[in-house]
Amino acid sequence: MSTPRRFLVLIPAHNEAASLPSVLHELQTIVPDAELLIVDDGSSDGTCRLAESLGVRWLRLHERVGVGGAVRAGLRYAAKLGYQIVVRVDGDGQHHPEAIESLVAPILADHADVILGSRFTPGSGRRAGVVRRLLATCLTTLTRRPVTDPTSGFCAFGAKAVEVLCEHHPTGYAEAELLLFSSRNGLRAKEVPVGIRDRVAGSTTLTPARRLTASARIALAMVVVPLRSVVRGGQP
Repeated sequence: MSTPRRFLVLIPAHNEAASLPSVLHELQTIVPDAELLIVDDGSSDGTCRLAESLGVRWLRLHERVGVGGAVRAGLRYAAKLGYQIVVRVDGDGQHHPEAIESLVAPILADHADVILGSRFTPGSGRRAGVVRRLLATCLTTLTRRPVTDPTSGFCAFGAKAVEVLCEHHPTGYAEAELLLFSSRNGLRAKEVPVGIRDRVAGSTTLTPARRLTASARIALAMVVVPLRSVVRGGQP
């Protein structure tokens, strides 16, 4: 894969020490020109120490802020160092690094600012659950663009998106809200098909209680975000 200059793979991680070695090895093998950054979201399992021992750049958040907050911290790092493209890859091993080329291609061609990896595009053979389909329908209506996977964390950001989202990326479980925010602020968003696989180790942090909280936040965002002021260059 031919990667652009100043290309960063951002890996938000909370208690992913068991899966990170294989995730990092795969990334270093498949996208050897990319620079890697782990954002340790208040882990208690030595994730930060592991990153240091493996020679990978890392940021340590001493209190857990949620995956969206961790991504925002990583984007601030990317903006300060001048990265032109940032790809978010989860630390649990579910994302296929081979799909990174497809994620960055529309950004390199200047066809989009934000690319979302979709697990449920037509022909993928996978079908979203009822809640995801309902959310996708609502987001399609609100953003006026097709949305098939409203909760995918496998995504890429171009330079314009990095500039804006380094200060405004939604916090918490932020994927659906990111779609709304991007549409509201003129960031061109597009989906590309990607695969998904089982976690390497551990279990999801999205418990039933957190799913309920995330759903409530998304419902609120669908009302509030379209009413928010547009931001320019990272400033409201």
